[in-house]
Amino acid sequence: MFVFGGLSATVRHGAFFGGNFWAVTFRYLGIPSEIALPDRLALRMLVRTFRPELMDRLVDGAERREQRRRLLPAQLMMYFALAMWLFGTSSYEEVLAKLTGGLPEMFQDAKDAGTVATAAAIARARMRLGVEPLKALCAHVAASAGLPVAPGDERVFVLERVAMEAPDTSANRAAYELPDPGVHPPDAVRPSDDALVVDGDRPADGAAAETAPALRRTRGRALDVWLVSLTECRSRLSVASAIAPSPELGVEGIISEWPHDHLGAGALVVGEWDVVPPAMWNALAEAGARQIWRVGGRGGTGDLLPVVRALPDGSYLSHLSHLPQDGPGEGAAPGPVVRVVPCRRPDPGGGSPVLVTSFLDEEVTADEITARHGNVAEMCRNGVGQFAGQIAGLRVGLRSKSPELVQQEIYAMLCMYHVVGHLLSPMYSGDGFSVESGGPAL
Repeated sequence: MFVFGGLSATVRHGAFFGGNFWAVTFRYLGIPSEIALPDRLALRMLVRTFRPELMDRLVDGAERREQRRRLLPAQLMMYFALAMWLFGTSSYEEVLAKLTGGLPEMFQDAKDAGTVATAAAIARARMRLGVEPLKALCAHVAASAGLPVAPGDERVFVLERVAMEAPDTSANRAAYELPDPGVHPPDAVRPSDDALVVDGDRPADGAAAETAPALRRTRGRALDVWLVSLTECRSRLSVASAIAPSPELGVEGIISEWPHDHLGAGALVVGEWDVVPPAMWNALAEAGARQIWRVGGRGGTGDLLPVVRALPDGSYLSHLSHLPQDGPGEGAAPGPVVRVVPCRRPDPGGGSPVLVTSFLDEEVTADEITARHGNVAEMCRNGVGQFAGQIAGLRVGLRSKSPELVQQEIYAMLCMYHVVGHLLSPMYSGDGFSVESGGPAL
């Protein structure tokens, strides 16, 4: 358990307050003894952070409320989508059993769901819920990042890109596969959707194939799905995100839904990319935000950042890129002016990384820019990418076989990142996210 993992081994081996303490306590409270204490605590914190009345409001706002009494109602499935990231190695049925068994007073009407609901029924319930309620939950929580900061404080963001792997189904291919004829020529034989094998068993239908993470398949391949997130480092909140087949398309998605309330003259945005995304640079410049990007680590910058004017401190002015010139005529118009600061330490994988920044004032030295970037980079290490790596490894394996459920799963992961960020943030007050406000009481 990523939240209470340090407590897990002690409790489960009966060394905490004596061997029978927790079994007796669970019986007294009416909690199934098979639900481990760390799991129960994590579920309690989940509900404390995301209140049931908020979940109901978001479900109603997305018009996803069930029209008749169901074994798996929408509110339960909201918490189920989140719990999939708490119990990432568990099957659908196991996740549901832990959820309903760990919160029996909340899901009294669904107390039998954890034992009788099949993976196919759970997948259909996820489809009925859809992506909009989870997306709205992310937006509701992210609103707290727009609260006023103390005078003199700087709002710091990091633009992250997180690679994930989705099952190779026809629906996911249509949504997330980029054209690559060299990999799959027209006459190539590709695995069909029903050729996917999960946990060593052939699924009875498409829904049952989602009982475990995609990386457990023994046949088929995974599709790359990218999450691009603009993450506020102080509050550990993703204020804008996009899910796309490539990081570049993800940047376009964030720009199309620009977070105007969060970015401005008091913001600093950092990123570590192969090259600076020109469209993102221009959007941030128009918003008045300052920028520092670490680029070029894998193959050097070459002619991408030519020296326009050398500065005494070893940095130099350049053009970010050469953009096609609008209108008739040939040639290219130079891109925006940037300052390039060579990094002192070479990249472990080769190449000579540099810092590309909007700090053009020569009174701000290269050493000051380097130090500033180092301090901010350390602050931003607790971003979405690190969180995903901690709970799912270097490559995040998704379960979902349709694009809508892929998005639902990723938005649920962002909400779980918000839960952990809410707990670890120095602004934590113990209040959850409620209907009345965009975030906790700060």
